Amino acid sequence: MQHPETHVGGAYSRELAPLAGHYPAMLLGAPWWFYDSTLGMRRYLDAVVETAGIYNTAGFNDDTRAFASIPSRHDVWRRVTCDWVAGLLTTGLVDEEDALEMVPELAYGLAKKPYRVEEEPVRSAR
Repeated sequence: MQHPETHVGGAYSRELAPLAGHYPAMLLGAPWWFYDSTLGMRRYLDAVVETAGIYNTAGFNDDTRAFASIPSRHDVWRRVTCDWVAGLLTTGLVDEEDALEMVPELAYGLAKKPYRVEEEPVRSAR
């Protein structure tokens, strides 16, 4: 019997990531029930982004019912993704300009797209 994380991680990188890489309407959200750790987040980024790319993911979406834990979970995500992008930069897989664009997208920009959150609040004309 496979460990659930192995099975789901395999499905994400083997089956879902290529679909998201091909179909622009499909965005992958991270399965936090398996990846709720720093190493799990790195495994997700390594497995999925190579095939799907970052712009075919939904960034960090949190489904926790523990409201008080949301800021700390997002802080961990931001730190892990910054470290991951720094690794891409130091190995020469991305240049500094691309890395500087990727970091804010992974931190909050990608999560806005599936929910159609505006960059600036819409204000009524008075």
